[in-house]
Amino acid sequence: MLSGGFLGETVSEKVEEIGRKLDELREFLEDVFLTTEEYMLLKETDEIIRNKHFNELKSLNEV
Repeated sequence: MLSGGFLGETVSEKVEEIGRKLDELREFLEDVFLTTEEYMLLKETDEIIRNKHFNELKSLNEV
């Protein structure tokens, strides 16, 4: 059985890895597809996730 510390560390590492991949994807999309408004929404969402304020996220229907 995995210890709580190991599991937490693994999850944290995965979150960081996903964050790096999202940054790469964001940069690609910024360069190719996003309008200024879309970029600002993405940047705002990225900041909310980075700061773990998930309760501030809105449904796509509300945007």
